[in-house]
Amino acid sequence: MDEKTIIAGTYTDSGSKGIYRFTLKDGKLSKPELFAEADSPKYLAVSNRLTASIGRFAGACGAGIYDEDGKLLAQKTFETRTSCWIGWHDGAVYTANYHLGTVTKLSWDGENLNVVKTAEIQEKAGCHQVLFHNGQLLVPCLFLNRILIFDEDLNYQGAVIFPDGTGPRHGVFSADGSALYLVSELSNELFVLDPVDWGVRTVLPVLPSGETHVRGTAAVRLSGDGTILYVSTRGQDLVSVIDLQKNRVIQGAYSGGRHPRDFILTDRHILCANRYSDTVVCFEVRDDGTIGFETDRITIPQAVSLAVQK
Repeated sequence: MDEKTIIAGTYTDSGSKGIYRFTLKDGKLSKPELFAEADSPKYLAVSNRLTASIGRFAGACGAGIYDEDGKLLAQKTFETRTSCWIGWHDGAVYTANYHLGTVTKLSWDGENLNVVKTAEIQEKAGCHQVLFHNGQLLVPCLFLNRILIFDEDLNYQGAVIFPDGTGPRHGVFSADGSALYLVSELSNELFVLDPVDWGVRTVLPVLPSGETHVRGTAAVRLSGDGTILYVSTRGQDLVSVIDLQKNRVIQGAYSGGRHPRDFILTDRHILCANRYSDTVVCFEVRDDGTIGFETDRITIPQAVSLAVQK
């Protein structure tokens, strides 16, 4: 049985009231309910049933922590524009700010959320994510065409440099940490990097057509067995399915709506958040990793992130 409780982060400038929650059960989605009223909770991360969210709080920008029932336990404002990404690591919370070009570490002691340190990289650097690997933090900076490397105290250690116009956005490590799969928003490519020296092993287009520099590539997820990679591209409204053993795209599947900024994988399904269609659409995942039929869809205004709560 494929059964999960899922929360969705949204933009709140057109109909949304905040964070929504729904259940997936064998391909069917329940009617979404408001989990927490919030202002621009664009990205979410769950750890030990606590949800960390970026957003605006009393008109200022920062991060908040919610319990499993949607009660706001703590919030901290520390920036002039909202971040685009938030995540948990070793009990701390990290954010990446696309516009301001900053990365922030916050402590969480069970009651209070406090800023530990902010690394100021460069305004409009396009910081898009924080990846954690062997005591290092990797920050893809889209407009710098670099991954910047920090230690866990946000001290700068170095950089991985990509060709101009690449736009590194999001990545995921293999389960054993032996490879980093990074996708680029501007050049629509997959880079397979070696974590020993951060050298590039493989580069391939993520679009089924083989086109590059179309722009719009967004989220990346890895199958449970580590053999299939899934990549969404917003302007194309599709999810590419990449066989990592064959190093090629084996399917380009329609996301079920417009602008699939985020998606998640469960045991046997893939759920796509289509921002401009106000939908979350569920598809089956076949035994070979390809995407099958649509099983259900629900309406969530401007859904742009998804996370499994339990």
